[in-house]
Amino acid sequence: MIQLPLISESLFKQYSPVTSNTDITEFVPYIGIAQELHIEPVLGEPLMSELKEQIADNNLTPENSDLILKIAPALSFYAVYQALPFHWATIVNKGVTIRESENSKGIDIKDLAQLRQWIKNDADILKGQLIDFLSRCRASYPLWRPEGDCPDRREKDFDSGFYFKK
Repeated sequence: MIQLPLISESLFKQYSPVTSNTDITEFVPYIGIAQELHIEPVLGEPLMSELKEQIADNNLTPENSDLILKIAPALSFYAVYQALPFHWATIVNKGVTIRESENSKGIDIKDLAQLRQWIKNDADILKGQLIDFLSRCRASYPLWRPEGDCPDRREKDFDSGFYFKK
């Protein structure tokens, strides 16, 4: 599958909780990570492939354009959720350092955890709205097969890991 973000930087800026004057280049890699972890399981592989192909060809159908606009808020919030720890601290040659500025005070790990939780809660609600949209408009998205809904997926028997001699 093509590794291609579903949303543009302008959609990310429009729907994310970061301020409009923030340099978002550091957030861009996290769009792909958030997409893979949080959005692809909702859309399923067939619909995801169709969207990526249409985006690559610059040929989105009106239905898929609407879908991208429904994906953008959830994906933007999940991207910020994924990126926040790496904006708080940086991995460098000598170890991990906390980012600080002369003009502002950094937050501590508890504040970061709380902020991430708020962002994740909002992202989960937005993902629920995306799922509701896809459910309501299922006829427009025949390729929509979320991971739990794939017809060729076989249920696996539960294996507790315990074996008893008979």
